[in-house]
Amino acid sequence: MKILALMGSPRLRGNTAILLSQFINGARAAGGEAEVVNLQEENIHPCDACDICECGDKDFCVHNDSMRELMKKVGEADAFVLATPVWWTGASSLTKIFLDRLYGYNTRKFFGGKGIYLITTFVDNRRFEHPLPGADIVGYAIQSVSDFTGMEFLGHLRSAISGCVLDDTKILDKAFLEGKNFVKVLSHAK
Repeated sequence: MKILALMGSPRLRGNTAILLSQFINGARAAGGEAEVVNLQEENIHPCDACDICECGDKDFCVHNDSMRELMKKVGEADAFVLATPVWWTGASSLTKIFLDRLYGYNTRKFFGGKGIYLITTFVDNRRFEHPLPGADIVGYAIQSVSDFTGMEFLGHLRSAISGCVLDDTKILDKAFLEGKNFVKVLSHAK
C-alpha cells in the first residue's frame, strides 16, 4: 500500500508536521509504504486560469514547476494523506495552491478510486466555549474535492489545542492509530 502524504504547513516541525508524522508511523506499522512531500519545499505556481489545459482535458499545464513531478507521484500512489493547518477558516495557502492546480489535470485519471485522509490542526483557546468551524469547513472542501476527483474520503483527524501537540498524548496516540486503521481499511478495499 503506497501512501503519498502532502504536508501543507510551512512550519516543518509544527503541530501539523508532528501529527502527520505520527499518522505515517502508524501507517508504516500496519505495513504501509509512505512518502511525505512538504509542499513548502516544492515550487508550485498558482493556477492562473489560462485554460490551456481545457480544465484538465489535455493533462497539461503551462507551468513547468514541481507540480509535474508531484502528479507522477500522485499517479503511483494508492492513497493520500493531506495535512494542513487551518488559517482563517480555510486550508493553508500551500495546500490551497496545490488543490487549485488540480484544475489543470484529468483528476479522475490520477485520483479515481484512491482513498484520502485529512489531518487539520489549529489553535483554539476557546474550543470549549465556542468551537471554531474552520476544520469542518476544510473537511467539507476536501470532501468536495474527493467527490470531484473520484476519491473516497476515509477520515478526518482534527486537533484544536492551545499549545503544542507534543503535550497531548491522546491526540498523538489517536494519530498513530488512525494511520494504522487507514492502511487496514485500504487493504480490505483492494
